[in-house]
Amino acid sequence: MKIKKAVFLASNALLLATYVHSVQAEQAPFNHTELVADHRQTVPDSIDLSKIPFSEKELGEFPFLKLPANITTLNKPLTREFDRLFFPYKGVMIPVEGHVYKAFLTSVEGKEWSLPYFEKTYREQIIAAGGVLIFSGKVAPSELNRIKDEASYFGEEGSIDYANTLVRVYAIRRKTGDHVFIQFSGYSSGGSIQILQKEASK
Repeated sequence: MKIKKAVFLASNALLLATYVHSVQAEQAPFNHTELVADHRQTVPDSIDLSKIPFSEKELGEFPFLKLPANITTLNKPLTREFDRLFFPYKGVMIPVEGHVYKAFLTSVEGKEWSLPYFEKTYREQIIAAGGVLIFSGKVAPSELNRIKDEASYFGEEGSIDYANTLVRVYAIRRKTGDHVFIQFSGYSSGGSIQILQKEASK
């Protein structure tokens, strides 16, 4: 297990290093303040759930989703009662605040990691809970560079390599306003998942 964990961590470190390099390569030589101001005039600043049906499914205890068979957390998951995460939506990273769960995932001892299985099992759980896919793809390094000062948690447990791996984002809309957002991605030796639930409307 120690060898497997070392390989996973080395792979993850390489992906993060690649991400940092790609962000640096995308930095523009012109005035960044002007770029951001112009950028925000044409992109969303929140995630629109108005066309997503409400889910009245019983979600159970946070973080709601069960670990699929033969998949386990690599380290202790990181949970915070209140935090801010960015979720890709229409190619833009949107900040959302709420109760947070983040974890790196890998296969259990003696089993091979399967990315399609990881994606399938989580997709089925999320859809069964009333979740709807709102984003699937990668995020441009220039967009990640735009939020780098605000997204100081990048590199923590459960971090996602948005520039180099396909990211799936789902939303579960709740009538009480405590919507749930889930994003995950994977690669050859493991995956990452982040779950956030907003506070209920008062």
